[in-house]
Amino acid sequence: MIFSGQKKDSLSWEIRMNKLVLIQLVSSLALGGLLLLWSDWLIAGSFMMGGILVSLNAWIMAKVFVSANVSQKSVYRSAVFRYIGIFLMLFFLAVVGVDLLAVCGGMFIAYLAGFIFSANSALNGCKRPNGLLK
Repeated sequence: MIFSGQKKDSLSWEIRMNKLVLIQLVSSLALGGLLLLWSDWLIAGSFMMGGILVSLNAWIMAKVFVSANVSQKSVYRSAVFRYIGIFLMLFFLAVVGVDLLAVCGGMFIAYLAGFIFSANSALNGCKRPNGLLK
């Protein structure tokens, strides 16, 4: 199965994905900065690292889906490499000594921000000009 990346809406989809990555990154970095006021740099840095991992994951996924010819094989290969990469990065972070619970918190906030952005975009896409749902 081959998906064409040259569809009419692919440019707007790519723009929305770039916004999603930016929102995930900014939300985790901003909350990590606020966390620095109440905690030490290790907890705040770990929190920010979780958000960076999720943002990087979404960015890599977006790059795979907007290529000229996206096949199901390339999508699956990308998923395997992304999740093996996250696992190896989490293992490396544990060896270095960061707080993995804080990393998990940063990942959660980035995923939550991405979900809220996506849900809001979907809701706005379903609305008619008069404000009623289709």
